[in-house]
Amino acid sequence: MRGVDASATKLEHPNVKYYVLRMTLRNRTALLLVFAVSFISVSGITSQSLLADDPDNCLMCHQFRGLSRFDEETSRVRLFFTNPDYIEHRLGPHARLACTDCHERSEVGSIPHAPASPVDCTRQCHLADPTGLAREFSHNNIPPMLERSAHSPEILSKVNNTGGPLLNAGQAQCLYCHDEPLFRDPTGVFPRFSEVSSHIFDRCDVCHVEKVPADIEYYTRHIASRFQPARSTLETAQVCAVCHADPLVMQEHELTNTIASYVRSFHGKAALLGDQTTASCISCHVAAGENAHLMIGQKDARSSVNVANRADSCQSTSCHPGAAKTIGENAVHLDIPTAQGSAEYILAAIFIVLTIFTFGPSAMLVLLDLLQAVVGREHHADLRSRELAENVMRHPEGKERLKRFTPRHRVAHWILSILFTLLVLTGFPLKFPETAWAAALINSFGGLSIARVVHHWSGILLVLGFMLHIVDIFVVFLKRANGLKDEHGHGRWFKAWTSLPMWISPTDLRKSAQLFAYLLFLRKERPSFGRFSPAEKF
Repeated sequence: MRGVDASATKLEHPNVKYYVLRMTLRNRTALLLVFAVSFISVSGITSQSLLADDPDNCLMCHQFRGLSRFDEETSRVRLFFTNPDYIEHRLGPHARLACTDCHERSEVGSIPHAPASPVDCTRQCHLADPTGLAREFSHNNIPPMLERSAHSPEILSKVNNTGGPLLNAGQAQCLYCHDEPLFRDPTGVFPRFSEVSSHIFDRCDVCHVEKVPADIEYYTRHIASRFQPARSTLETAQVCAVCHADPLVMQEHELTNTIASYVRSFHGKAALLGDQTTASCISCHVAAGENAHLMIGQKDARSSVNVANRADSCQSTSCHPGAAKTIGENAVHLDIPTAQGSAEYILAAIFIVLTIFTFGPSAMLVLLDLLQAVVGREHHADLRSRELAENVMRHPEGKERLKRFTPRHRVAHWILSILFTLLVLTGFPLKFPETAWAAALINSFGGLSIARVVHHWSGILLVLGFMLHIVDIFVVFLKRANGLKDEHGHGRWFKAWTSLPMWISPTDLRKSAQLFAYLLFLRKERPSFGRFSPAEKF
């Protein structure tokens, strides 16, 4: 954070968000050499606009990346670099702050500096508003809020992270969640902001550059950033993961890995696919009209995620307005891999097993068949079949005799094939949202909302098509059973059922084993089948 000692935290912590450059240079000569090379490699000096926002001229030294000091007591290198681009290009709300607005002038007013005290983020500040007047600005109302929240200073002071303390003694606990704030892209609030030419701001400065000593573009971005969350959905989850995904913290406070379960939920998958409107941690855990500093636990009756209030939170105008009250019963943080024995776990297991044993053998047969084509393998049955097909095609009624399906069946199969393809194209990105191709595939459908509609309707129509197919099979079954009038008892029905073209008989199982042996080059001759092969039946 600008104005904060950058050596505040330890890099070895696995979840650390605020880290500093650690070096194991114990040789002062090597350290001075690195420092000198860094100074020489930087060309030019700070621009005039940057100096104007740095009245104390701190960046004359702190703009160099090599500015650091080796601390013999801690065997660490303390880095004192401040990125001048943050100030020059107005990258965030702290860009107009002077260094001494946060650091004590008495401690940094001389060179070399005296040991600087940790910055108190809740101290009183003074900012110049667009009218040129200095107005008071303070975060000192935040501590009373935190005292009433689930993240009280007392609780935060007892947090033990796996990799050790995140903060040094005396540092503000704000650093657990906050780092150097950056303005988010204002197009999230003003969609056409990217189309605004820089000349628009030049026109404003023509009249206001003297009367209003302010950067118009800076204030535009500042206001736009306040109309949207400070961080994206995924960045918010990453901040929460510092504690809520830390094994030691979860163990001491008897917590589950809510970050992992969130990422596996639809909200998390939508965030991974680039949807910036999906619910984040703050969307659910912060009550309407409140802020993140007043976040309270779900057992509290006032909590937005309390059982009594959960449905109201989901039904907010920004999430699911008009949804039924039962929407609050959905388990967003249900972690199916660890929820063994639950109905969701059983359904997921059944789905995986059916997928493997349904598509697995068929996919294996297709791949092995392709291998035969690649190596150019042929057998006598192929030649006989080809000769027979040519003879039949030369017959006047040959084409009619070779038809396997009626036009009705062909249309039904094409429709089901298209629906299945749409389900795969819209479902796989939701199953693997973290992959590079998932977002591109979803965007090809016009975005996540459209892809969801396509996926849902494709599934519904596919189930309806399957039911119609079952009805069609049942009609054929009844016709065959009625045709076997000479048979008596249940034998007639059994014979009618086993005579259906898609019935998998013991012979099919035996020939399937022979087919695998042939495709694996363990058998010379390919087995012959009837109208449908075992792969088609399966």
